[in-house]
Amino acid sequence: MKSSLLVLLAVLTVLPCAKAQVSTGTAFSVAPQLLVTNHHVISGCSTLSVITPEGRRAASVVSAEASIDLALLRVFGMRGAIANLRTPRSVALGETISVFGFPLTGTLSSSGNFTGGLVSSLQGLRNAAGEIQITAPVQPGNSGGPVMDASGLVVGVVQSKLDAVRAAALTGDMPQNVNFAVALDVLADFLEMNQVPFRSSPRGASLDTAQVARMAQQFTYRVECEGAAASPAPPQQAQRGLPPCLGDYATSFWTNCVGTRTDPNGEKFVGEYRDDKRNGKGTYTFPSGEKYVGEYRDGKRNGQGTYTFPSGEKYVGEFRDGKRNGQGTLTLPDGAKYVGEFRDDKKNGQGTNTFPDGQKYVGEYKDGNRNGQGTYTFPDGMKYVGEFRNDDYHGQGTLWGPTGRVIHSGRWVNDKPAP
Repeated sequence: MKSSLLVLLAVLTVLPCAKAQVSTGTAFSVAPQLLVTNHHVISGCSTLSVITPEGRRAASVVSAEASIDLALLRVFGMRGAIANLRTPRSVALGETISVFGFPLTGTLSSSGNFTGGLVSSLQGLRNAAGEIQITAPVQPGNSGGPVMDASGLVVGVVQSKLDAVRAAALTGDMPQNVNFAVALDVLADFLEMNQVPFRSSPRGASLDTAQVARMAQQFTYRVECEGAAASPAPPQQAQRGLPPCLGDYATSFWTNCVGTRTDPNGEKFVGEYRDDKRNGKGTYTFPSGEKYVGEYRDGKRNGQGTYTFPSGEKYVGEFRDGKRNGQGTLTLPDGAKYVGEFRDDKKNGQGTNTFPDGQKYVGEYKDGNRNGQGTYTFPDGMKYVGEFRNDDYHGQGTLWGPTGRVIHSGRWVNDKPAP
């Protein structure tokens, strides 16, 4: 099982006087007062603290997702440097990377440790989607730390390492530097789902490793979790520990396993199967360049996921029966963005639509159009508050001009004041 082969990199200690259990990990800043770490670092904590140069600060959990082993923390009043994520959201096999964190608290340096290595695989253990394999040495306490490229941009989050002793007992060989990290696209999707205004930049020129280390020191922190369980709770994916699917999909019955299926038309799925259907987490790619990364149930997209198009259009949010259903964020190539409710692939319910020219709508949608009560504002200060039908002002409403003067207040029909 995967859970028996992986070591999750949080350190558990027992304070001798109070007999309180404390685990430690690493986190890094992704926005003002917001940090990312692993879910298993904060699981079961009664009290969370982040250790900064100014001292210990209380932290609270904003969001935690066990299935991808990520958590978002808030530390009020915290200041300091903020990490930049890389764009586009991909890494290359063999690419040089670095890791910074706080391993083996009480044994190694309290100022943090910096190690280097390569991206050795673009998938996790047993072809797990949403993870990368790295050779940079990591130890317990590195969990939640940043994986950085040669220009100092974040390309992953340290998660786990292969248990060398158990692997040697199973294979007869001692593995070396087989470590895993949450992939960049999974991290970015998680932040977008939580509407975190994170920073991203294209890869720049390679820096001296000492410079990358100094950058990492500025935005990376030690996390302490009091009241931790006897062993850190592993992510759901590690709990499942699904074995690889055996045989060919066309002639075999795949269940409770992880497999790869490529159709004659070029479509490809890598992920979890149950009862010969896609069930669980996986990645589906199309020859056109479209891609879905997320959850499945009974062969259809169900649960949280990210769907991207070659044009740059992207949806991050909830799916049901293969369609966008629930809360989500739709970003268009021109920069327009909708954050709100969906039903049957269309905007339905409350939502906010922003446009690159500064226009903004906040209100109700039905069948993809503005329908119901809402507020539409323009960059010059003009504003309409009232009822809409099929994207037009329709019903009772008030339109103000840029200076705040009321242009019309009353009934509207198809975008025009009613006589």
